Amino acid sequence: MLSRIPKSTRIWIAFASVYVLWGSTYSAIHVAGELLPTPVVAATRSLLTATIIAAICRLRRKSLRVPPGEGWKLALVGLLFMSSNNMLLVLGEKMVPSGFASLIVSTMPIMIALLEMLLHRLGHGGEPLNARGWAGTLLGMAGIAVLVSPSLHGQTPAGASRPVLGVLVLLGAAFSFAVGSVLSRRFRFQADTLVATGWQIGTAGIFNTLVALLGAGLLGGPAAHLHWTWHGFAAIVYLSVFGSLFGLVAFTYLLQNVAVTKVSTYAFVNPAIAVLLGVVLLHERVARSEVLGMAVIVCGVAMVIYSRVQRLPPERAAAR
Repeated sequence: MLSRIPKSTRIWIAFASVYVLWGSTYSAIHVAGELLPTPVVAATRSLLTATIIAAICRLRRKSLRVPPGEGWKLALVGLLFMSSNNMLLVLGEKMVPSGFASLIVSTMPIMIALLEMLLHRLGHGGEPLNARGWAGTLLGMAGIAVLVSPSLHGQTPAGASRPVLGVLVLLGAAFSFAVGSVLSRRFRFQADTLVATGWQIGTAGIFNTLVALLGAGLLGGPAAHLHWTWHGFAAIVYLSVFGSLFGLVAFTYLLQNVAVTKVSTYAFVNPAIAVLLGVVLLHERVARSEVLGMAVIVCGVAMVIYSRVQRLPPERAAAR
């Protein structure tokens, strides 16, 4: 059915999905993380999504086999996207509000630019970072400093328990996703988008479950005394269906058909949606430093992204 939709329309739908759905997942992650242990949230979310994808493939009589040599690559990207990134994000949102967390994670395109520059320096392709790109990188770092500065002066943001540690954890989550994005683009997967997503999330689901069992359940930790609530269950279902299934399928499709720098523009939209929903749904308060930090970070990310896009010839930019 989707094959009948023009490619340009599919790309617009994919962008809208990544923009809106991933922006809303910060609130759902915050709810789930408050009620359940981090590994349990990551494991349940991944396993549920993988099961849904397997069922869809079964109904469509689509083979889950992938081309030779792609299995381990899909598994690696899945671990970066849905294990390392996901668990660090849930952990980070236990320390800071969801809107604040989205601002930190929005620096991911800057990390992609720095990774591309490093690959270029090492002679493995990549793209150099010009003066505007460096200026954007420094501006993004300044935006993070604006967000963290009140905490360094003893003024903890509303709803934050350990803001400095939370920022470091969330930067780790963003870095993990950035590495996964760069690798995914270079691997140039030939597998069907849904099947590739299933492999990625399925691998992460198995790994996350092992972490949940070994780190908590088998050791008598939090997972051994779970108390499921409707709010926690609904949050994980939303994350599984809309954040992981629809969102990651759309993101994988965009990486395969659009320049990674253009895909990264969702970083402009996600923080605004996350902050808005955090205020409306979670009653989070937005400080002036957060508004200023968001403006500075978004400007820095925009400078990095557009400095790289404008440097590419039109035909090369469209082919990436």
